[in-house]
Amino acid sequence: MSTTSRPELAPAGLAAPGRARWRLPAALNVEAVLAFAAIALAWHAASRVLPPFLFPPFGAIGAAIADVLTSPQGLAAAGATYLRILAGLAASFALAVPLGLWAGFRRRADRALLPLVQFAQGVPAVCWVIFAVLWFKQLELRIAFVVIVSTLPVFFYQVREGVRSVPQELTDMVRALRPTRLQLVRKLVLPSLAPQVLTAWRLNLGSGTKVTIMAELLGGISGIGHQLRLSQELFRMDQAIAWTVALVAFVLATNALVTVVDRRLLRWRVA
Repeated sequence: MSTTSRPELAPAGLAAPGRARWRLPAALNVEAVLAFAAIALAWHAASRVLPPFLFPPFGAIGAAIADVLTSPQGLAAAGATYLRILAGLAASFALAVPLGLWAGFRRRADRALLPLVQFAQGVPAVCWVIFAVLWFKQLELRIAFVVIVSTLPVFFYQVREGVRSVPQELTDMVRALRPTRLQLVRKLVLPSLAPQVLTAWRLNLGSGTKVTIMAELLGGISGIGHQLRLSQELFRMDQAIAWTVALVAFVLATNALVTVVDRRLLRWRVA
């Protein structure tokens, strides 16, 4: 009686030899890739039938992006805008932190400051731009003023709520050690504020970028906003897209930096 040999079965979860299966990386967002691919195909189709000043081809857009990244004029305009955004946010943060701490610790200060911050938050950014053009002669002061008044409320609210959200039991335990006011703030309040402050920076990076571009667009003679206005006047959609890409790259890069700081400062959090 002859016996026929049977192939050994591969262990569960492993493909048999010669049948290796190709799999997509786990971190790949297939839906996002498909969405962007659909937009790219639609843009390419529109560029074939519509004028270039409406839908320029990808070749013209790539050339415009390369010009922005390599020309001295493009680098100077992008650098000026980036510096204005970061300087305005830093000044806003430096003003909002002591005000938020004061409002968080003192009820009377909170009752005085909160209505003012709520009023400032309700004023549209375009109104602040108009006020800045009328009040200040120098461009840098105009942009700094607009960025500060537009982003300060978010910094203020996050710091204020961070102080008020510290558990009372933890506060009583630290006070039992008889710390000074500075030690209480440094050892208890500031570590508790880190998540709220980093969230405020993420939110204000986008807001600060928008209001800076708006101020440059309406009353500036340099920077990315000024270049966007020139692109609009010359009907150069490819250049407008190139400057937009430069802005998006800045926001993504700064958000990535905030994420790195977040991971280092908040290592104690459960993943």
